[in-house]
Amino acid sequence: MTPQPETHKSALTTYKRLLGYAWPYRWVFLAGVVGMFLGATAEAGFAALLKPLMDEAFVQQDAGTIRYIPFAIIGVVVIRGLSGFVDSYCIHWVGRKVIFDLRNLLFARMIHLPSKYYDKNQTSELVSKLIFDIEQIAQASTNAVRIFFHDLFLVVALLSWMTYLSWKLTLVFVAIAPIIAFLVRILSKRFRFTSGRIQDTMSDITQVAGEAFQGNQVIKAFNGFTRELRRFDKVNRSNRRFWMRKAIVSSISVPIVMFVAGLAISLIIYFALGGNSGKIVTPGTFVSYLGAVMLMQSPIKRLAKVNEIIQTGVAAAESVFKILDLEEEPGGGNFRPESIAGKVTFTDVTFAYPGEVDNVLSNLNLTVEAGQTIALVGASGSGKSTIASLLLGFYDDLDGQILLDDTPIDEYSRTTLRDSIALVTQNNFLFDGTIEENIGYNGDEAIDSDEVMAAGKTAQVSAFADAFTMGYQTPVGEQGTRLSGGQKQRIVIARALYKNAPVLVLDEATSALDNESEQRVRKAIDAMAGQRTIIVIAHRLSTVVNADCIYVMDKGRIIESGTHSELSSTDSAYYRLLTRQ
Repeated sequence: MTPQPETHKSALTTYKRLLGYAWPYRWVFLAGVVGMFLGATAEAGFAALLKPLMDEAFVQQDAGTIRYIPFAIIGVVVIRGLSGFVDSYCIHWVGRKVIFDLRNLLFARMIHLPSKYYDKNQTSELVSKLIFDIEQIAQASTNAVRIFFHDLFLVVALLSWMTYLSWKLTLVFVAIAPIIAFLVRILSKRFRFTSGRIQDTMSDITQVAGEAFQGNQVIKAFNGFTRELRRFDKVNRSNRRFWMRKAIVSSISVPIVMFVAGLAISLIIYFALGGNSGKIVTPGTFVSYLGAVMLMQSPIKRLAKVNEIIQTGVAAAESVFKILDLEEEPGGGNFRPESIAGKVTFTDVTFAYPGEVDNVLSNLNLTVEAGQTIALVGASGSGKSTIASLLLGFYDDLDGQILLDDTPIDEYSRTTLRDSIALVTQNNFLFDGTIEENIGYNGDEAIDSDEVMAAGKTAQVSAFADAFTMGYQTPVGEQGTRLSGGQKQRIVIARALYKNAPVLVLDEATSALDNESEQRVRKAIDAMAGQRTIIVIAHRLSTVVNADCIYVMDKGRIIESGTHSELSSTDSAYYRLLTRQ
């Protein structure tokens, strides 16, 4: 049974879809339900034993009853204990499997979402859904289900025994059911709304805290402690406010339900003692009936409370399903050539980022022959980095055409396209692992340590890695916090070289390097000339002097092109950039 996309926003529809993820584990769930049934029957057995205990053991002093009652009680306790273990373990096992599956599905969907989704949504919001919202679902799919079935069985068993003793008195209890159902329905809407707002504020807390932790040095440098404390206090206060609103609804729901149930108990006692109850004539019958009524208080209380858990889980499930129902990034076409030469062509490409009015690129035409090294230079915001993003297929809402080896990139499978291009970005992102793991980060392929060492030597990583006790097995820390900016940049360059793709895109690849390291890396890249297509995006013009062709960009257009000597010998835009540096 495969869960289907959500088409209705009702709580019932959402909860049905959530329980659909438990269907593959239905046999374990059924074992838990059996445990619940046996446990509820055993608990109701306590009330049933009160009748012979009072009438036959205490009043009549029946020897046989006196002998078997203790063993019967022990039997009930044993059955209750064993069944309680089975139902608790099985339901929690199913619940955690559901959460495990949902968390994997959600993470897989998140990392496959288009780049434009990440442009519009905060990373902290996604992390909050993956952690906080999923745990809220866990409560709805484990504790809520266990409480519902176990206590429902217990209420049915107790009602059955009470009906057996006096069906007239039991009618009083049955009469309050519609009242309780009406109250629960009213409270459900409030629970669901407040739970949704709590999840929003948790995302805000994650965002503010994450920014403060990642930008800790900036906070210190600019004495931003008070500012950050105010930001955190604001979102934390909002979170507390909605939790308290939920607490008010939660705190009032159970007393209201218990008050209605208490009225029913009072009426039962009144009728029983007044002799208008259907002739309860023995002390044992009355004590057994009253015992069943008192035993029913706890399950009614828990059943009233379970609505809060379910509505919280439904609100969380809706936010999770909303992401699961988003379309993944398109997989591209089916073209998978055995080899790629590396010719890159942009034909009349016009592009604006989603939600933006102004074009980043306007009628761009650019051809890079296979094995050619070209450079893109120009002021910030001229569209240089956007060319790299479009070439890798991060965005596909564009006018014009981008070709790789004279074939539109839309016809390539996304995997083939990106396997053909090695990218060094401006942010020098590193994963929390070793130097070797970061350099050898390339799909699911096993890391070739010798190739890692070779790429590291070319990118000047060995110059500092060999000085570490653990060498290339040295952990870099979260986002490379244990390394300097230049060291991180060299690892990122080595990662691109290790990929050994026919097209190499270097976006400000040497901006954090000292002059000596930059010259060594540049010489290594120059040595690859003719072996692969190299696109260098740079502000520092010293890194592009050896390029086969330099393209100067301004406001999304190429305004001039030529070699370093050709462009620097005239009064050109390139010459003006050069003289400023």
